[in-house]
Amino acid sequence: MNAHRSHKQFSRLLYTSAFNGDSSAVQPQQTVRDIAETSAANNRVSDITGSLFFVDGVFIQILEGPPDEVEKTFERICCDFRHADLRLIDLTGVSERLFEEWDMACLYEDQESSLALRDGLQEVRFLVGINASQAALQMRSLLESQSVGGEA
Repeated sequence: MNAHRSHKQFSRLLYTSAFNGDSSAVQPQQTVRDIAETSAANNRVSDITGSLFFVDGVFIQILEGPPDEVEKTFERICCDFRHADLRLIDLTGVSERLFEEWDMACLYEDQESSLALRDGLQEVRFLVGINASQAALQMRSLLESQSVGGEA
């Protein structure tokens, strides 16, 4: 668990994007792991926390932290060619973080994923389109149920 600096106001940003990868290149899951690991390292320095989910070729990510740092991080993501069709779903001010334990938690579906994880990821993907706040809460719940560690 990280000790993140105390701020009176945080930003929480939720976006989605499509995986923009060459089908002959690395598997999408490896790209997701690489993004999560790099993000976790960068986020520690920038006081950002959050989560990255990957389902059906779609990234669903939440960033939380000081508003200026969230904005800078999102700008970097917008310039990352691994993302296509990037859509800002929600940007809101919050007084506390939902993902304080995670520099960048990561969940994705693969051949070994449980049915519960697959269903949970699909539910998050559905909720993102209709209720961003509920999607964020479901992401938190799914991470807790999967016992995802605090580093990446």
